[in-house]
Amino acid sequence: MGSFFNVWPFAHSSICRTLKSYISRFYRSLFFMVLPVLMILMSLFLGFPAMAEKLPIIFHKKYDISFWGLEKFHPFDSKKYGKVYRYLTNHVGLQPEQFYTPARVTNADLLIVHTQDYLDSLNSSSTIARIAEVGVLSWVPNSWLQSAVLEPMRLATGGTVLGAQLALENGWAINLAGGYHHAKRESGDGFCFFADIPLAINKLWQQNPDLKVMVVDLDAHQGNGTESIIQDDPRVAIFDVYNSFIYPQDMDAKQYIRFDYPVRSGIADAQYLQLLDDHLARAIDEFQPNLIIYNAGTDIFEHDKLGQMKISAQGIIKRDAFVFGCARARSISILMVLSGGYTMQSAEIIGKSIENLLKNVLKVVGQ
Repeated sequence: MGSFFNVWPFAHSSICRTLKSYISRFYRSLFFMVLPVLMILMSLFLGFPAMAEKLPIIFHKKYDISFWGLEKFHPFDSKKYGKVYRYLTNHVGLQPEQFYTPARVTNADLLIVHTQDYLDSLNSSSTIARIAEVGVLSWVPNSWLQSAVLEPMRLATGGTVLGAQLALENGWAINLAGGYHHAKRESGDGFCFFADIPLAINKLWQQNPDLKVMVVDLDAHQGNGTESIIQDDPRVAIFDVYNSFIYPQDMDAKQYIRFDYPVRSGIADAQYLQLLDDHLARAIDEFQPNLIIYNAGTDIFEHDKLGQMKISAQGIIKRDAFVFGCARARSISILMVLSGGYTMQSAEIIGKSIENLLKNVLKVVGQ
C-alpha cells in the first residue's frame, strides 16, 4: 500500500516536501529528548548501571614498577598502586571511568625543581640503581630502565601535579602514588627520583603566586628532599612527624621544618594519635593554608621493618581520617599522596583507609 504522501495529490509539491522535513525533524528531536529519560528509567527499574560520577582520584595503569622480577630485591612493594586501584574497584565499587588519568611530566617541568645535571645523570643505569637501592640494575641497559622505572615515576609525579589542581577545584584529591619526599634539587635517594610535591606547589604558584601550602608529612622517614627544596619559603609550612632514629637524619634539611615532631622507634597508636591531636589542628590554624598536601606513608605500620614504628592498621586508618577531618572542618583543600610503605599489607591498608575516607569522611560513596 502506498503511503499517505505518495497518494496525496500534492505529494511531489514543495509544500509536501517541506512538511515531510518538519515532521522528520520533529520526530528526531523527540527521540533525542526522550532517550535520556528512557535510559534513566531503565537504570532505575531494570538495574542497568547509571553513569558514575567522576571522583578526584588519580591513577595510571603504568604506575606499577616492574623490572623483570628484580624489584623483589627491594622491600618496597612497587606494585601496590595497582593493588590499591583494584581494591577500590573490586571492594568499594568505583568504576574505571571515575578515576582521572595523569599526563607524564616533561623535562621542562622537572627543571622547575631539579638541575639539568641531575636529570642528565639519570641516563646512567648506575645512578638509577643507586636511587632505587637495587644494585643489580646498574647492569641493565638504561633504555630499559627509562621505560620500566622512570616512566612510572614521571606519570606518578604528573599525578601529584594534577591532584593539587583537582584538590583546589573539588576540595580534596588522592593520587594513588607520589610522595617522593627524599628527592632533592640535585639528586635522588631512597627510591625517590622526582620531587613531586615541590613541583606541584610550584606549578600552582604559576597561577597563584600567593597560594599558601602546608605539607603534612606523616611518612615514617623525615621528608628531607621536600624540605631542602622548599627551604624557608614563607608560603609553605612543613609539619613532619618522623622516626628520628632512622634514615635520613638530615640535619641540614631539618632546619626548614616549621612544625617538627621527631619520635622514637616503637611508638604505638595511643601516643602517636595523641601527638597529632595535640598539634596538627593548632599548626593548621596558625599557618592558615589554602591547600594541604598530605604525605600518607604507611611505613609507620607495626610490621614495617624500615619504619620501625608500631602503628596498627586501624591506627593508620584513624590517622588518615583525622588529617582529612582537620582539613574538611576548616574548608581547606587537601591532596593525599601515598609515599612509603614496605610490607605486602600496605596496599590493603591504604585501600581500606581510602574506603573509610570516601564513605565516612568525604561521604561521596554510599555505605
